Amino acid sequence: MKDKINCFVSIQLSKQNKEALYVQLYNEILQLIHNGQLAAGYKLPPIRKLAQTLGVNAGTIVSAYRELEKNGFIYSTAGSGSYVSDQATGQHGAVDYEFAADNIYMDEILKPQENMQAINMSTVSLNPDIVSVDQLKQIMMKVLDRDQGHAFSYQDSQGFFPLRESIAKHLHNMNIHTKAENLQIISGAQQGIDIVARALLQHGDYVFTESPTYPGAVASFLANGAKIIDIPMDDDGINIEILENKLQQFHPKLIYLMPVLHNPSGITYSIAKRNKMIKLAQRHNIIILEDDYISELSYGEKLMAPLKSIDRDDRVIYIKSLSKIFMPGLRLAFLTMPEYLSKKILQVKYITDISTSGFTQRIFDLYLREGYWKKHINDIRRIYKAQFEFAAAAAQKFLPDNVKWYNPHGGLSFWLELPEQVDSKVFCQKAKENNLLITDGSNFYPYHADNRHVRISFATLSLQEIETGMKILGEMIK
Repeated sequence: MKDKINCFVSIQLSKQNKEALYVQLYNEILQLIHNGQLAAGYKLPPIRKLAQTLGVNAGTIVSAYRELEKNGFIYSTAGSGSYVSDQATGQHGAVDYEFAADNIYMDEILKPQENMQAINMSTVSLNPDIVSVDQLKQIMMKVLDRDQGHAFSYQDSQGFFPLRESIAKHLHNMNIHTKAENLQIISGAQQGIDIVARALLQHGDYVFTESPTYPGAVASFLANGAKIIDIPMDDDGINIEILENKLQQFHPKLIYLMPVLHNPSGITYSIAKRNKMIKLAQRHNIIILEDDYISELSYGEKLMAPLKSIDRDDRVIYIKSLSKIFMPGLRLAFLTMPEYLSKKILQVKYITDISTSGFTQRIFDLYLREGYWKKHINDIRRIYKAQFEFAAAAAQKFLPDNVKWYNPHGGLSFWLELPEQVDSKVFCQKAKENNLLITDGSNFYPYHADNRHVRISFATLSLQEIETGMKILGEMIK
């Protein structure tokens, strides 16, 4: 037993410290794991023996062990003792994860396109040329004629109330039953993710994400002190078996999902997996953050409903970006708020930017009230459906058989798996040299463990450019 106690002898717990003794011990043991002094499978000292060594009561040890187990750093076996978890020291554990902010895919915003002759299959922003500027002018003039200078005044931090009423009515048609009082207007989906992270997470909390996932969300969670556990995807959504296994080991505060036209894969969750996710959230007392990335651009006969539409227990915080399918520069989105979180979300929103542009909110309110939004969605769906079908046919024609790709039900991009010998980062660089811009898929994995995928988009391209881009891709791979 002496060997088992040796590395704990140096631990000093102080009653004068503001932190409780069990919290001090928790942090000390966590540091030993972090430093590699306690390897995976290491058996921790028995409670009474460690209490005697440290000069504290057994309850302090019990509380520290309980918290370590709750957060997945150790596990207990009845009649045997407590052991350091494999996940605590492995590659996908959150103990020693270093996040490189420069790996976030932000080229589209931060790095202007240098070669204007290149075919840009990297951007997933809406093509500005398909937006009706004349219609926008009419709406803007209506707002200015009606509201005069008030159109540019500060809004309620929660958002322009008439717009929240319009959104609530719009959501009702999607089987999402909420009230204007439970809606928060935000300056883009990224801000919404960050607001939820600040309102909900404490340092050391676990967040589960899909793998791959949106890197901006990962950055926000990590910036707020969270630890990321990534769960791989199947063709019909997140891998439920692995998810349930991880839920037994870790206790996440939040699960971040994109159930409809997932970015970057394009996958849409099956009905069975949607129902399972809601049940798991209820059973494990977890909040789901649903990011509705681009659900309006599904090309079937009916639009696919968000996960929120089957949420009857207010477990799902639903974030919807409006600028993504309208004009990205307008920076407009909204989220639904559970009542118990509303005060905190309002406080964080106010601290972030006081309020979202009132003029933009008034414009979008008229788009919804006067039916322009429905017409806009129908127009861009028709345009992009034709481009989607053309791009899918071109991929089928020009990409070799050793390239695997998932044919989604909609969206503006395809997710390609390259042959085994091809590295995605090198491939993207070679594509750039061939006047083709594509997105390295490794940046969509929280741990950057995958180097076999790329995302290609047709959002801003003509049919001729789509065909030329697919030809270049096919020739490069061959």
